[in-house]
Amino acid sequence: MKLIPSEKIELTTAFTTAEIEKLLMENIRKHKNYKVSFNKEDTKGGYFIGHVYPNGFSCKKFTYQRNSFLPQVTGTFKETLQGTNVKIILKIDSFITIFLYLFITVIFCVFLVTLYMVTTQGSAPYIALIPLAILLTFTALPHIGFQLEKEHTIAELKRILTS
Repeated sequence: MKLIPSEKIELTTAFTTAEIEKLLMENIRKHKNYKVSFNKEDTKGGYFIGHVYPNGFSCKKFTYQRNSFLPQVTGTFKETLQGTNVKIILKIDSFITIFLYLFITVIFCVFLVTLYMVTTQGSAPYIALIPLAILLTFTALPHIGFQLEKEHTIAELKRILTS
């Protein structure tokens, strides 16, 4: 089991690379700064926010709320004899990944210290359960958040690339 979740998928479509770029440009809107407003902008421009490059793209799901575990989608496409092969990588944002690694490392160290205290200092054994519970929670939380959003993201990408 991976500590930080990620997913790799591969799709083959009948479209050419130029058609895929056009489809992605229609469905991925450019990233704009957040505005404080009572009116929500229309969602014209697509389900995703990001950039389309020649033979590739990077995006994430467009949402008005903050969600640290939204899959960051990076894709490349290359024409083959059967059609166009699209390789997609879904992962959690780099900043969140670094933060989780550091946080889990600190909590693991605290857990080891409490184990030392329980075994050598005669402390109450239930004290070791607190960092263990925090460690398990922050190990499971990214997986749960990522899995909830991953299926919607993959379904929408398949809809765009195979329509």
